[in-house]
Amino acid sequence: MRLQVREPGADPQGWARELGVSREAVELLVASDFIDLHLDLEVPVRLYGYDPTVRHEPRARPPLLWGHTDLPRVIEAGFTGVVYDIATNPARPPNNRLRATQRNLATLRARVAAYPEQLALVRTVGDYRRARAQGKLALWPSLQGGNAILADLSVLDGPMGQDLHRITLVHLTSSRLGGTSSPAGRDEGLSPLGRELVERCNERGIFVDLAHAGKRTFWDALRVHRLDLPAIVSHTGVEGVRPHWRNLDDDQIRAIAERGGVIGIMYQSAFLEPVWLYARRAAILDHVQYVIDRVGEEFVAIGTDYDGAIVPPADLPDVTHHPLLVQDMLDRGWSPDRIRSVLGRNALRVMGRLRP
Repeated sequence: MRLQVREPGADPQGWARELGVSREAVELLVASDFIDLHLDLEVPVRLYGYDPTVRHEPRARPPLLWGHTDLPRVIEAGFTGVVYDIATNPARPPNNRLRATQRNLATLRARVAAYPEQLALVRTVGDYRRARAQGKLALWPSLQGGNAILADLSVLDGPMGQDLHRITLVHLTSSRLGGTSSPAGRDEGLSPLGRELVERCNERGIFVDLAHAGKRTFWDALRVHRLDLPAIVSHTGVEGVRPHWRNLDDDQIRAIAERGGVIGIMYQSAFLEPVWLYARRAAILDHVQYVIDRVGEEFVAIGTDYDGAIVPPADLPDVTHHPLLVQDMLDRGWSPDRIRSVLGRNALRVMGRLRP
């Protein structure tokens, strides 16, 4: 089987004309490694049977909560790799959660296997390079919420540990691992079980993602985390641009950079600007620029959080409109080298440090 896909580089002039951007913006995007550090496409799949293998027509405005992407459009948008998250349902009992997670990973493996010419599950940068050489979209399987495996952390010693690229330590609720930044949970810091999970992930080359972590849990996790391994925050905003419980402060930004990690800027409008619904696309780059100004351009990337119950900017109405964002970067005077770094090179550098 094959996904029905329009190749992003087939008609750069036509794509540029359609979006009202320069051909340079389109060609730069198509020639770059373009990595999304956090895609939640599996959420609508599980919630209401959304088919990720079918191309859904884009809407005039970004859809609310879900429907921002599908696998054909991710490819058409020029993405070369995505960190493909499987979110945890905290309402399930622990054993049930673990079994559901195992089933969901098996479903993902089967779906990718059904499209072997276009999709590949990867763990390392070497895997990614091989997938790209064959023209495939690379998907790094990951878990959103470490409580998915609370029933038995030793599952990381088996096939699951060999498959997973990343585990987001906590999500929108606190758990027996640690505290969330969300008002829905209390942050009492990293628990002994949380420390064990961080250590197991470090041993097995699985990223510990500190997105969603409350500040006490964030700093506790860094104290446990091996100093020679990079720490990451896959999808977030920054408090210096938009004060918000979901965003990182300057000390946290510096801590990730000092560990040689990377910070992915997300697309949720309310975290980008003080709005209820649609932020401006420019706000994404305001957050990216803030990180660059504080710690340098090698520590920031893209972590969209598409399909994770978010509302993206109104003027980025569909995943295939990303040449608009690249044009914005050019208009700000960013060099092609900086743009390539933000689009994917920074993410790949960090991935290469964890799994050589």
